[in-house]
Amino acid sequence: MKDKNNQLRQPVDSGKNLAEFIKEKRQSKNISLERLSELTKIQVYHLESLESGQFDKLPPLVYRAGIFRRLSKFLNVDENEIMESYKNELDFSDTKSTSNNIPILRKRSYFIITPSKLIFFLGALLFLSFSIYLGYQLNFLVGLPNLAIDPKEDLITKDGAILVNGKTDSGVNLTINGENVYVASNGIFSKEVKLADGINIIEVMVVNSFGKTTKIIRQIFKEIPIIN
Repeated sequence: MKDKNNQLRQPVDSGKNLAEFIKEKRQSKNISLERLSELTKIQVYHLESLESGQFDKLPPLVYRAGIFRRLSKFLNVDENEIMESYKNELDFSDTKSTSNNIPILRKRSYFIITPSKLIFFLGALLFLSFSIYLGYQLNFLVGLPNLAIDPKEDLITKDGAILVNGKTDSGVNLTINGENVYVASNGIFSKEVKLADGINIIEVMVVNSFGKTTKIIRQIFKEIPIIN
């Protein structure tokens, strides 16, 4: 039965770009973006980005295969052909953007060291070192708060929850998706976040006593079991 279903799936029309094809298939089935979002667990603004050809607004590449797989199921099209069409459009875009590159020949430059130049160089180096030190001290007092979290990057998981932990400065106010989280005196924090099917946005934000804010956002994709 599975092979029969795969044979019935329609290929991507080579006369249209991927965005036009996906939009036309959705409209031919009289499915709104909101309804398709409910069926596929793909957020509406990602579907809008697909249909407008704004692929740069999609989640990272690791999640896009899952998005196309879900779309192919509900739009009854060939998943491999969607992926191939998508890769071809990316390759074409990259080719256009680099086709006008022109190599530039650099002229040789000769630098002769003299006592006056050496004194000037040492003075500039001393001034630069002092400026860096002063900037470091100023940044320590009124700069952005430090923040490091785990997971260190976007990822895909089958689990229903994920542990978000990390380290920041002491005495800051830290929230995860808007909820206050306790920060220990050494800056360590930890919180378990439940995941819904599809893409989950996790926002970790810290605010120090000067009102300076540091924010890190992770996109966690929870795999959705496909029921045949």
